[in-house]
Amino acid sequence: MRALFITWAWNTHFYPMVPLGHALRAAGHEVMVASQPSFTSTITDAGLPALPVGPDIDMQGRVTEAYRNWRPPAHGAKGTSKAPRGRRTYQLAADCAEAMADEAMDFAHSWQPDVVVYEPMALLGPLMAAHLGVPAMRLLWGIDFSRAITLLGDELFGGLAERLGVDEFAPLGDVTLDSCPPRLQVPADDVTRQPLRYVPYNGPARLPAVLRRRPDRPRIAVTWGKTLLPIGLHDGTLGPRIVRALGRHDVDVVVATSADQRQHYTALPDNVSHVGPVPLDLLLPGCAAIIHHGGGGTTMTAMSHGVPQLLLPWIPDGVVTARQLQATGSGRHLQPQDLDDTALTDALEAFLADLPTYQDHAGRLGRENRALPTPSEVATLLAARLSGRTGPWAQVRSQPCTSRSPARCRNMTMDRISGGTR
Repeated sequence: MRALFITWAWNTHFYPMVPLGHALRAAGHEVMVASQPSFTSTITDAGLPALPVGPDIDMQGRVTEAYRNWRPPAHGAKGTSKAPRGRRTYQLAADCAEAMADEAMDFAHSWQPDVVVYEPMALLGPLMAAHLGVPAMRLLWGIDFSRAITLLGDELFGGLAERLGVDEFAPLGDVTLDSCPPRLQVPADDVTRQPLRYVPYNGPARLPAVLRRRPDRPRIAVTWGKTLLPIGLHDGTLGPRIVRALGRHDVDVVVATSADQRQHYTALPDNVSHVGPVPLDLLLPGCAAIIHHGGGGTTMTAMSHGVPQLLLPWIPDGVVTARQLQATGSGRHLQPQDLDDTALTDALEAFLADLPTYQDHAGRLGRENRALPTPSEVATLLAARLSGRTGPWAQVRSQPCTSRSPARCRNMTMDRISGGTR
C-alpha cells in the first residue's frame, strides 16, 4: 500500500501524523509526506520521507497578520464575529493548496497512492483523493474545531476543485482518523470515524539530566507553546507570571520553552528550573500537573499521560480545546484576559487544592486513550480494508484517474461513503 500524507508547513499540524506514518512503514507500506519546501527538514527529522512541492508561503507572516491586534472578548461578553479572521485562516489553507497542487499532482499521477492522509488544514488532500479515486482520510491533531471550513469550501476551493475535475469539495474526507477519546471530542453526526490512539510525538528528543529522577514533591510543568509570541500576542503569554506565583508553593516548577522565550523568564524563584524546549512526552510522565496556553499538541500529550491541566487559552482554537477538556473533569479552563496578579494567584491556589480530583479524572481519560486502537493496529486495519474494499471503503472506486483533463477526471470522483463508526 502507498499512503500519501499531506500537511501544512506547521509543526503542530504534522506531528500527530508521525506515529501512523511510522506504523505504516514498519508494516511494509510506502509513505510519502508532501508539504512546502521549507518544511522538508521537519519531515525528515521525524524519520519520514519528504516530498517538497510548490513555492513556499510565509505561513508565520500570514498567521501574524490574521491575528494582528487580536484580543479575546472581555469577561462575560458575547464576543465578536470570528468570520473575518477565520476566513483569512482558511484563505491561507486555500492558497497553500493552490501552491502545492501542480507538483503534488504530477507526483501522484506517477506514484499512484492507494490512500491520501491529510491533516485538517491541508485541504489539497481531499481534492487529490477525489481526483485520483482513492480514499481521503482526515487525521485530526486533537479537538475537531476545523469543521467550519464546510461553510467556505466552495467559495475558497471551488476553482481548484474545478481545475482538478472534482465535482464536490468534501473537506471532511471519507473517514476521520480520530485520536480524541469520545468524551473529549466535539460530537458530530456527519463524521465517519476510525478511532486511533494518540501517541505523542513532539519532535526529536533528548532527556535532560534534571528530568532523570522523580521529584520529592509535586512537579508542575509550565509551557506556552511556540505560536503566541512569534505572531505578536505577547499579552497572552502568561507563563512568566504563573512561574512567579508558583514560587511561593511547595512544588517543583519546570519551565519548558523555546530558547527565544527564555529571556521572558527572569529572576526565577528557587523552586523553578528552566529545561528549554524539551519534548513534553519526556517531561510529563513525572509531572503532577501542567499549566499552558491550550495548544492542541500540549493538551493531547498531557491527556495521553493522564496529567491534569490548567489551560489559559488566548486564541479561539485553544478556547474550544480548553472547554472540552474541562468538561471531562481533567482540568480547568481559565480565561486569561484582564487577569490581574491577585486573581491569577487565587486561581492557581484553587487548581492546586483540587489537584487530587483532577488527577482522578485525568487518569481515567488517559486510560480511555490507551484503550483506542494503536497506530500499528489501525495501519493493519487500513491495509486490510483497502485491499478487500470492506467497511467504509466498500464504495470507493479502485482505479485512479490518470488523465489531467477535468472532463475525464470528473467521472472518477468518489461515491459518497456510508456506514462506519460514528
